[in-house]
Amino acid sequence: MSLSAARQSSIDPFDLKAAYGRFATGVAFVEAEVDGARDGLIVSSFAAVSLEPALISFCPARTSITWRRLRAAGRFDVHVLGTQHGVFARAARADRSPQALDDALASFACTLEAEHPAGDHWIVVGRVHAVRLAPDPDPLVYFTSTFHSLEQK
Repeated sequence: MSLSAARQSSIDPFDLKAAYGRFATGVAFVEAEVDGARDGLIVSSFAAVSLEPALISFCPARTSITWRRLRAAGRFDVHVLGTQHGVFARAARADRSPQALDDALASFACTLEAEHPAGDHWIVVGRVHAVRLAPDPDPLVYFTSTFHSLEQK
């Protein structure tokens, strides 16, 4: 019997989280200016959605207070992080010192296009108005709940 044919009524949440963690993803920082100050959140759910129109997506938790504040701005930037941002990404939110992310691998200036509830997260869609690219990308990767580099050892 194939796995998709199984009709399991419950899934162990620890197994599910571990299974999700087996999919390596990039790491992005979503930020916006709210009440004169920059604020943001780390996401590993960033994805390209469409070239025409230019759309991206990410999935913050529905309980995220930070996303509630960013949403109110109506516009945000998404920065794809490189290995040079590892300390920044690992820092607890309160300890994450604001920094210019001019050296992000890619940055997208967006306006909020749509937001859809999906379980315990939101699917946020942003319309891209501008992009900036770094010349030499070395991505920060999230795998098995840990940040990694693709650099050969």
